[in-house]
Amino acid sequence: MNNSESTEISPDRSAKSIIEAALFLASEPVHKSELLDLTGLGEEKLDEELDDIRRDLSHPDRGLRLSENNDKYCFRIKRELLDMVKYLAPHQDMSRGVLRTLSVIAYNSPVLQKEVVDIRGNGAYDHIDQLIERNFIKSEKEGRTKLLSVTQYFLDYFELNDLDELREGESVPQEYL
Repeated sequence: MNNSESTEISPDRSAKSIIEAALFLASEPVHKSELLDLTGLGEEKLDEELDDIRRDLSHPDRGLRLSENNDKYCFRIKRELLDMVKYLAPHQDMSRGVLRTLSVIAYNSPVLQKEVVDIRGNGAYDHIDQLIERNFIKSEKEGRTKLLSVTQYFLDYFELNDLDELREGESVPQEYL
């Protein structure tokens, strides 16, 4: 992280407030190493601050939760509140095409890239690259094609314990297909 200002912790600038501001402002999850650099804390003290934030947000009257995956942290809206407020986010995180490709991969995971392209068309190649870059899926060489499967990050992002929850869940409304 390029940071030209001092991050020295002072009485009016606590480590906790710096962490919260960074996680709120960042468009992507923030790696633990960036939080260490930003706050100047040691790893043990940073873990204590993150645990403190997690505890604060665990109260029922709070709307956010602290999410961690592979040493990357971000704030997420509590699932029980998402339906009430999601209309306020006017821009989709991913295009409909990318989401459709992701849904094909998730529902059929693991699945050959060739099969996804047969279903979604040649545009799926770009979608797959975006999904790999964002850590929603992973690929392994399988002959002349690739075997695609979802990552733990995908499960965490969509708050699923496993893919069976997705497959057994409510049917997806036609407007999302």
